[in-house]
Amino acid sequence: MVTVPVTVRKSGGGFYKGLPQSAFRIAEDGEEQEILLFAQEGVPTRIAIVLDVSGSVRSEWGSIKFATKKFAQNLKPEDQFALVTFNTEVRLKMDWGRQVDRIDPVLTSVYCKDNTNLWDAIYLASTDVFKGIREKKAIIIMSDGLDNNSSVSYKDALDASVRSEASVYVVSKTQAVRDAYRYDMQVRGYYDNIPSEVFLQADLALRKLAYETGGRVLYPNSFGQLNDIYAEVDEELRNQYIIGYLSTNKIKDGSYRRIQVAVDARDAIVSARPGYYAPNELPTHPERH
Repeated sequence: MVTVPVTVRKSGGGFYKGLPQSAFRIAEDGEEQEILLFAQEGVPTRIAIVLDVSGSVRSEWGSIKFATKKFAQNLKPEDQFALVTFNTEVRLKMDWGRQVDRIDPVLTSVYCKDNTNLWDAIYLASTDVFKGIREKKAIIIMSDGLDNNSSVSYKDALDASVRSEASVYVVSKTQAVRDAYRYDMQVRGYYDNIPSEVFLQADLALRKLAYETGGRVLYPNSFGQLNDIYAEVDEELRNQYIIGYLSTNKIKDGSYRRIQVAVDARDAIVSARPGYYAPNELPTHPERH
């Protein structure tokens, strides 16, 4: 079964809640599908919290620790979280569970240093951390948004995140850092356009990652605003509808298939992942000699 989390917002703000199944239509590659699963409340969610612990976040680590613990405390009883940190190395600090009391000692033992292997972190969270997980999935990545040392390419990280079927929410400081850098350049009396382009490229990459997985990019001015950002993500996850269908395309060829979701509600703004990879069960033929 293909399951698709769907967020339905009102154009004036807030979420559409309590919509009936009859208000939703879903199509795959242009062909309408029969909705066999429909839910909004009480859907267990596995959330991977992925934290940047490179040197660039050292001054704000206290705010990050506090907000992360508060977010975990506010999760629904049926939810579970895993905690991953990354700099030049990616580490699974806490496996799936609800042990909120362990967050403080685990994160207090972290010293923020080194570079930012962002694509490595996304790849490993998508493949290793979510391996075998069938429930609704989400990844929350907190970073300044600039990868500078990964062994995995952005393309491979994006592909892995799409295949994981986890919605990726990126808490990125690329805009705030870029604005601060440009201001600093103006104060010093000179301006170099290259760094601005680098931040723009990073921002576009993160936006594409979020779009392709049905998530979002959120931009705090500082990680001191993480409480509000985490609350925003939590509210969205709680108000999502889950739609499930059995594809009418029975060919398991590993191809990418486009998903289109429509909602019959006035001025509704609909967000959902735009596609998925079908299972690949085609036989492999030995090479002829």
